[in-house]
Amino acid sequence: MKGASSSRSTALAQLDKYGSIAAFALLIIAFSAISEHFRAGSNYMNIIVQAAPLMIIALGVNFINMAGESDLSLGGVIGVCASLFCGLIGKGASPLAAAAVAVAAGLAFAAVDGLMVAYAGLSSFIVTISIMFLSMGVEMTYSKGASLWIRDNPILVIVNGSILGVPNLVVIALALFAASYILMHKTKLGVHVQAVGQSTDAARYAGIPIKRLKFLMFLLGGLFYALGGMLNSLRSSGSIIYSGQKLLLPALAITFIGKTVLGSKKSNVPGILVGALMMSAINNAFTMLGVSFYFTTIVQGLVLLIAAGFSVGNRKTILQEDLR
Repeated sequence: MKGASSSRSTALAQLDKYGSIAAFALLIIAFSAISEHFRAGSNYMNIIVQAAPLMIIALGVNFINMAGESDLSLGGVIGVCASLFCGLIGKGASPLAAAAVAVAAGLAFAAVDGLMVAYAGLSSFIVTISIMFLSMGVEMTYSKGASLWIRDNPILVIVNGSILGVPNLVVIALALFAASYILMHKTKLGVHVQAVGQSTDAARYAGIPIKRLKFLMFLLGGLFYALGGMLNSLRSSGSIIYSGQKLLLPALAITFIGKTVLGSKKSNVPGILVGALMMSAINNAFTMLGVSFYFTTIVQGLVLLIAAGFSVGNRKTILQEDLR
């Protein structure tokens, strides 16, 4: 009896640790078996390219989650940054100047979030959802409710070009992923941020500057929202109105899936890569198969439900997750 119970516990532990990765592998195998176009080598690279902007944005959310806070402001901030970037380029500004303005906007909104949450002690959910609506209004005001296109512009070489056969977008995304991993998992700063996210009381007793670190994570989030928003707009040859709102739920879904990777049950950088690739693979496969777009969201929802099962592992009760 004890042996059976022990074996069951071991099996559940393995499922808890590797379940989400196994589910991802099974998805790839299934899609590859169904569609010869999906299993083409060039398409695997295309999946990574499609996942790149959303992964960058999800990394921004992840910084804030690791500090123990949630952030919904990306739903508007991404759109503002993309609109400013494309709008200024359309008016003749240099891409570098336009990028600087977009990044400054992302950091400005993030600074407001950070000040009100970290220093004023307000709810991150309320503050960031307020900033989301505020920034959506700014985007609408600046763009006058229209998408801002930059077709046939030399700046598009960033997403159309490659380095040694590897698309520029993949190189940029992987570089940011590597930098994020090193920062959050291999430095003293990252250890302190994770300590804050796990227990503010313990972090306070350890002398960790909680407010400063939370503020810094909001700034990093704003920076990555700006970068992801600009790259996403370049892939679309322009800023589509309310583009951030369309990326909000997928980005949050990626951060949730990321918690299930290797049984971590907490925000981590490697999980963001797995989550982004999983969501991108589903979108790509359904496009290849000619399936209506609304079925894609159904499957993504089912994947999240499965991820929820993996995230609770061998617990006897399923606890409701918050946005962190």
